[in-house]
Amino acid sequence: MTEGITLVLGGGGFKGVAHIGVLRALQAGGVPIERVVGTSAGALIGASYCYLGDAEAMHRLVLEFLASEGFRAHSLIGFRRQPGKIPLMSRLMHGIRRQVMLERIFRRSSAFGSSALRFIAKSMVPHADIGDLRVPLSICVLDLLRGEDLLLSEGDLRQAVIASSSVPGFFPPVEWGDTLLCDAGLVNNLPANMARAEGARRIVAVDLSDSLPPCRSDAVGMEFLLRVQEITTRLANRRCATDADVVVVPQLDGRHWLDTTRLTDVIDEGERATREQLPQIRALLSTPVERRAI
Repeated sequence: MTEGITLVLGGGGFKGVAHIGVLRALQAGGVPIERVVGTSAGALIGASYCYLGDAEAMHRLVLEFLASEGFRAHSLIGFRRQPGKIPLMSRLMHGIRRQVMLERIFRRSSAFGSSALRFIAKSMVPHADIGDLRVPLSICVLDLLRGEDLLLSEGDLRQAVIASSSVPGFFPPVEWGDTLLCDAGLVNNLPANMARAEGARRIVAVDLSDSLPPCRSDAVGMEFLLRVQEITTRLANRRCATDADVVVVPQLDGRHWLDTTRLTDVIDEGERATREQLPQIRALLSTPVERRAI
């Protein structure tokens, strides 16, 4: 039996649909996947793929979800920057929404609550145990009580995906046994190092932090804080990527993680970026592990 790759899917909010294109390109190219390790959006897409075992079936599922009334009803309002001049009424409404979000962040456990995230997870992830999937899956989370990142390889699949996607400040953390879990993005958004430590030998990682969104000089303090988080994640991804053998980096032009526009273009870019790396991935598969420096 041909050994496959361990596919590490990084986080990135709605940019995570690029992982669908990655999986389609790998499947079309005949690249076997023996394990998936995902964080946040990578955990969500990875969970759907590992349950179905087929990239095309997952692609159809996601497209149907994105076109649904439920998805539009649960749209999230973010700190998306709008280029150029903004009409007065739009500026006023944007300011009101931003103020509401700031008050929620400082007065409550999260800005959005859990309903939208749970709806997305329920629509795309089955009620199953992580250990029972067609393709083995590990989900990276941050343990808020113990102060460490860890991989979940068993337990409630849907709950683990929600925990891994619970961005601090935006979504509330998730109780898991005797601890409290959230998105590990600021600590380990591309857990190739954890995959390697658990014995993965051929690692292909997908980094969604190719470039940063624009930054306005008149931004408020919270927006600068979010900017620092974006930079921190990007730099952390660069460090984590050194543990991968091949890194796929879709070019997403500074897209913000809450941007829900033109998502089919994001899927296409994930596919294009992966096809570009297929020669390196095939070379990785054909090279005996014991002859490679790890």
